[in-house]
Amino acid sequence: MKTTLSCFVLLLISPAFAVAQDPALRAQAVQLLERANGLSMSPQLPDLERTDVFHVLDTSSPVKEGTFTRVVLQGVGRREETIYGDFHVVDVWTKNGLISTRKSEMFPLDVQRVLRITPIDLVRFDDSDVIRAIVEKAGAQGLKLRCIEFNTVRGQKIDDNEICVNAADGTLVSETLSNELIEYSDFFPFAGEFVPAKIAYSLNGVRKLEITQTVTELKDSTDNVLAAPPNSVERLYCKTYRRAIGQSMPQPKAGYGGRDIDVAVRGVIQTDGSVAEALVDNADRPELASEALALVKQWKFSPALCDGRVNQEVATFIVHFHGR
Repeated sequence: MKTTLSCFVLLLISPAFAVAQDPALRAQAVQLLERANGLSMSPQLPDLERTDVFHVLDTSSPVKEGTFTRVVLQGVGRREETIYGDFHVVDVWTKNGLISTRKSEMFPLDVQRVLRITPIDLVRFDDSDVIRAIVEKAGAQGLKLRCIEFNTVRGQKIDDNEICVNAADGTLVSETLSNELIEYSDFFPFAGEFVPAKIAYSLNGVRKLEITQTVTELKDSTDNVLAAPPNSVERLYCKTYRRAIGQSMPQPKAGYGGRDIDVAVRGVIQTDGSVAEALVDNADRPELASEALALVKQWKFSPALCDGRVNQEVATFIVHFHGR
């Protein structure tokens, strides 16, 4: 599965092998998904303000609320502000570069998830996806769905996935990808596209996030919204960039006849090639999370280069557990 926009570096993902499938069925699935994507992509966006209010659901603590706001002046720049507990960051992009109040490249995991799935998580099929069937299903409140059932095959790991669209208007309703479920509802029109007003995110069958989203056109905007926020600094803006390259990446010991499990860890590759601020992003088996985290902290890289100079890089590291 391939996202249409990617902000993260994915490392150590095994290539998929070819699996026979019905070409006509795959073409139909691609058409359904491309139509859903097209409905949520505007041909020309105006100046706008988008606000996401999100609630983090955790049974071990009270519900926590956060906000993410993006103001865009088309062709001029944009301003983003994220507030979540003690975490408060403002980023301002203009033609001159990036001005930011952030102290680290890493955002809290809950914020990372919000940014990944808003305004909508548009994906596309690639060679790792094998279409099994397109079926009719009933959704919430009697909604009729058309659901694409497919496998994503990477090495010896096979995920059973499903993408559902509204049979009436073609908009994206849900994505079940590995152990994640993203649900979109209450779509509203904006500048020729359809935007979901409500988003729900679940992991391993447990609801983790609920998001309410609004988008409005800015008709009287000025460049003042792009003014440098207090206590901000200019950040490096790269004209040429080279990703970090793995040098030493110890792997977990293989098991004996168990499943193949992936654990996703996020962290910052430092200018000395070490990994800092590492945390577990997504684990098919939570009991393997601490082992994956300990391994990634040992990994070494040739650091990223920004205009020929060493630079930090936020990355997602996929640790493969074979036969565990």
